[in-house]
Amino acid sequence: MGILTVITVLAKVVGALYRIPLTNLIGAEGVGVYQLVFSIYALAIALTSSFHTTLISRQVAAYRALGEREKARGYFLTALVESGISAFLAAGVLFLFGETIARAQGAVGGGVGYRVIAPAVLFVSFLSALKGWFNGNMRLAPTAASLLIEQTVKLGVGLSLAYLFRERGAVQAAAAALFGVTTAEALAVLVLAVLYLKQRDASGLSRVPFRTVLREGLPLRFGGGIMPLAAFADSFLIVRLLFLFGVERTAGVATYGIYAGAVDSILNFPVVLVLAVAVAIIPVISRSKAMRDVVSLKEKSTLTLKIALVISLPCALALLVLAPQAIRLLYPVFSAEESLLASRLLRISSASVIFLSLTQIYAALLQSIDRADVAAEALAVSVLVRVILLCALVPRIGAIGIAVSGLVSYALTTVLDLVKWLQYTGRAKNAVKTLASVGLSGGIMVLTILAPAMLFENAMVSILTSAAIGSLIYFLIILRLHVFSSKELMSMPFSSITTKIGR
Repeated sequence: MGILTVITVLAKVVGALYRIPLTNLIGAEGVGVYQLVFSIYALAIALTSSFHTTLISRQVAAYRALGEREKARGYFLTALVESGISAFLAAGVLFLFGETIARAQGAVGGGVGYRVIAPAVLFVSFLSALKGWFNGNMRLAPTAASLLIEQTVKLGVGLSLAYLFRERGAVQAAAAALFGVTTAEALAVLVLAVLYLKQRDASGLSRVPFRTVLREGLPLRFGGGIMPLAAFADSFLIVRLLFLFGVERTAGVATYGIYAGAVDSILNFPVVLVLAVAVAIIPVISRSKAMRDVVSLKEKSTLTLKIALVISLPCALALLVLAPQAIRLLYPVFSAEESLLASRLLRISSASVIFLSLTQIYAALLQSIDRADVAAEALAVSVLVRVILLCALVPRIGAIGIAVSGLVSYALTTVLDLVKWLQYTGRAKNAVKTLASVGLSGGIMVLTILAPAMLFENAMVSILTSAAIGSLIYFLIILRLHVFSSKELMSMPFSSITTKIGR
């Protein structure tokens, strides 16, 4: 499980960083078209198949534990067919009506992107089912291999094709990059299909009704579709709302690309680091719950939340201070006007890093105590609030309203999750002191990075110097203020050093 977790996190990191070189190749408008198409694609696979990995692995593992191998195969094949049918219908809609969807989004000509990526919806349906089968049989290597194939091929093929087609305009360049996604999914499913046929179980087959798969998959379909549904709403609303503010269609698509492609890529990187903690904590907390060890459950959850806060808060503060340097360094393709807008959006959104990170942890904690439905409900409420705020703010204050809406939505999700978690587990000990200590440490860190941020004109020198000085100061203050107890420090790497500093 450790290998799969590491590869999953690495895949998330690559996915978060992929849009940075892509943006520099095809520009703000190009990545805007890419994100508009990808948001609909993500919703299609969320509603048709991506949840099948969890569903099939869970049910197959349960059947095999009971010695019912025939039912395990039957469940897998029924889910595979159900996923394939729904994915085929969704792919058909994207292929046939892609241009209509693109016009509704404000991206005229973007239909080619939908035609290019439509087959990937079908490929993902088979891929998700195969991953679930292998995971349910505790064969994790195939899933790890597929994740590596998906990310490396998307990176290599997508960027190469985007480079070759960049002179043909934003729409063609975006479609070329999207073809990299289709190629990656096709190769990944081919590899897993070959492995499945080679390792195929020779046991018989017991039929499982379609309605069983549909019923059991409904909660996962709902929970997994909330965030893609939010991106779907953004893709239809933002460009049109910007038009009401007075921004022409092409500039609106570029603005959407700056926010959803460029700014989000930077925001998501520290969140991915926290995701590694979230993935690792689920089985640990679940074990404590199963053993009815309330003390251990509260201790481990408190430590996890501390780590998430200690990682996310300095990242958010650093982005607040160093936003212009970060944009200049990562997106040299942007014009002066685009860089200024991206810097403003990044500064406003910087606090989102904290809320997104804590939401990841709370969602994992709630899932570990069998309350994933609570996290999904909080997310649904926040998405609704985000849509309302978008409609209210963007026509009045333009692109700034996009960032404000996102920030409020993420903060609301965190608060709702926090309230529910406290209801189930009670108030955490020394929570206010921890928050104050981490906040003070972050504040001092900001003061130490202001000088290099203002002194050095070169963006890379400014960021590297600030990161080196700020990280060291922050790390030392966190230890000296005893944010982590001696017992907590002993459970972490390099405990012999950190416990001495923290005395």
